[in-house]
Parts: sequence; structure tokens; C-alpha cells
Amino acid sequence: MMPLSNQTFPRPDVMPLREALRGLRFFLRRGGETLAETIDLASLPKPAFDLATVALREAGGIVRSVDDIASDVAKTVLGGTTQSSAPLQDFIGSESSSAEFAVAFYVALTAVLRHLGAPGVLVSEAAARSALEGMAVANPDETVESRAARLTFRLLDSRVLRGTTAQQAALVPGAGLEAVSLFAVLLWLQAVRSEDENEAALMAACDMAVALAPEISMAVHQKNTDQIAALYRKYVSHV
Repeated sequence: MMPLSNQTFPRPDVMPLREALRGLRFFLRRGGETLAETIDLASLPKPAFDLATVALREAGGIVRSVDDIASDVAKTVLGGTTQSSAPLQDFIGSESSSAEFAVAFYVALTAVLRHLGAPGVLVSEAAARSALEGMAVANPDETVESRAARLTFRLLDSRVLRGTTAQQAALVPGAGLEAVSLFAVLLWLQAVRSEDENEAALMAACDMAVALAPEISMAVHQKNTDQIAALYRKYVSHV
């Protein structure tokens, strides 16, 4: 039998732990926000006011504690997450790269949501990975834009964004936040960019998606993959 010191063990999949920590933080944060929005402190008599104030303070402390714990775990065990400069074609068509895609997509989508004024939306890294893993093998003649369009609808079906409301992004009209933010990230992933240009290119893709919001939303509503592909093809060079 090979000595334990010479054996190699598969690296554990840390994504479910990241996902669970993010979900817990989201749940606690949203619960605290709901409590603060529900209670009209000014109208309460003093005993109830004191009790509500303590409850809100404790809820905020719990959220901060969970954030601190999650941050420490991410740094010491889970590893960091940074924006990827890899192009989309490096991810699509290779199931082995689904985990790397999910991390890159999570980081970029989180940045896009902050830019759109919706930092409180929960992004599911697991859903992003599942969306890519479940894509059918691409036809060799299929364009990158067409593959990106297919992936767009898979990401929508996988519910990569959780806990959204139509009012959570002032820059995006109506209920288009999900479609517009996903389009922005996939447009960015198709753009030719260096590592130094990553952040600026992502923000340019985000602004482009906002400008195209009515067209994106219509194509998504109609489940028109060809129209989404055409939008990618037309505007990727502008990022």
C-alpha cells in the first residue's frame, strides 16, 4: 500500500461552502433590512422603541459578524476570487472549465450589479456553473455569439440572480435587471481586452447593456436566441 505521505487526494469542491455562506449573509442582511423598513420607530412608545432599537442593532451585529467570518474563510480556505481576462470561448465547450467560469462570472456580475445600483442582489455561483455544464456540445460551425446567446438563456433559466425586484436598479427600467446584467457580463467576456483593461471593459459593457435594455428585454421575453446573438455580434467591438 502506498504511504499516505505519497498519496494525492482530490481537492475538495469549495464552491458549495462559498454558496452557503453567501446565502446566509443574504438571508440575514435581507431580514435586517425588512425589519428596519417595517418598523416605524418614531411612532412607537418608549418601551417598544427601546426594544425595536436593540433588535435592529443586534440584527446588524449578526450580519457584520457573518460577513467577517465569511471573509476570513474565503481568504484562508476558499481562495480569492478575481476578475478573469480569459475570453468566453475558453470556457464554452469545456466542462472542465465550468468552475473557473462560475468564479469569473460571479465576480463580474457582482461588479455589474454594484454599478447598476443593485448591490443587495444574491448571485449564485452554483447556478452559473450548472448553466455552463448543462450546455449541449457546440456545433463546430456555431459562432461564439450564438453560443453566448444560448448560454444567456441557460443562465436565466438557472436563476443566477436571486431575490431581485423591479425597483432594485434605478439604471435599468422595469424588470430588466436580470437580463441586462447577464448580457453585460457575457458581452464583456466576448470582448478583446487585456488584464489591465478588464475593469474598464466591464463597465463599458455594462453601460452598453443599459443603453440596449429595451432590445435585450424584448429578445429575452420572446426567447429569441438569434436576436440576442445579433446584439452581441453588433456591439462587442464597442466594449
